[in-house]
Amino acid sequence: MSAQQIDEKKLERAIRKIKHCLALAQSANENEAATALRQAQALMREYRLTEMDVKLSDVGEVESALFRAKRRTAWDQQLSIAVADAFSCTTLRRRTWCSAKGQIIECATFVGVSPAQNIALYAYEALHTKLTQARKEYCSAVRSGVHRSRYSAETAGDHFALAWVWEVQSKLKALVPQGDDDPLGSPATGQGLIAIQAQDKALISEYLATQEIGKSRKGKAVELDLNAQIAGMLAGSKVELHAGIARSGEHPLALSVIA
Repeated sequence: MSAQQIDEKKLERAIRKIKHCLALAQSANENEAATALRQAQALMREYRLTEMDVKLSDVGEVESALFRAKRRTAWDQQLSIAVADAFSCTTLRRRTWCSAKGQIIECATFVGVSPAQNIALYAYEALHTKLTQARKEYCSAVRSGVHRSRYSAETAGDHFALAWVWEVQSKLKALVPQGDDDPLGSPATGQGLIAIQAQDKALISEYLATQEIGKSRKGKAVELDLNAQIAGMLAGSKVELHAGIARSGEHPLALSVIA
């Protein structure tokens, strides 16, 4: 009996039970721990599951509802990369056929250890909406002559948006405890977080190894409009992010974006 032949819901229930047993196997009560471990091993044999299979069940991917008919802009891609990096995820450029539009579309996909991918998606879409509006206002100001640029309004707007992302990226990282943070004054705190992040990265890599993913192309270096960069950085510096983040829970992130 292979995992593919087992009812998907039944398999999910089995994996949840195995995880519960493995958690109980850490009990200080030796008899309880031994019993829980035997139950976990029995279920893993029954469903032909390995420990890696169980761990990989925590890895998931979510696709953004925001899309473009053409290739996503550099600032859009950079925003998804910044968000994914902040929340220990990997972001992919997903091109799929949209029957409703009758064409191929491209959107951002986030892969992470639950619920990280959902947190990243929420942050990406919230920031994308805010940045799209800020870029639109800047482009209008360039067209009206309020801001001067030797580039077209759209191109200057792209340069503005890239600088906005660079500025906001540091704010994103500040939302999530980093490995070198030590809020409790204990070296073990930072080391434990680094270990968790490394484990998550390894699981994501293992998951992606089973997927068909093409190599990304490197973008060409371009000279950016200095005025647009300065304006983007100033606008980005005014963005305030407030969040309550946890590794688990029904409401992992309450993000408010103020600018």
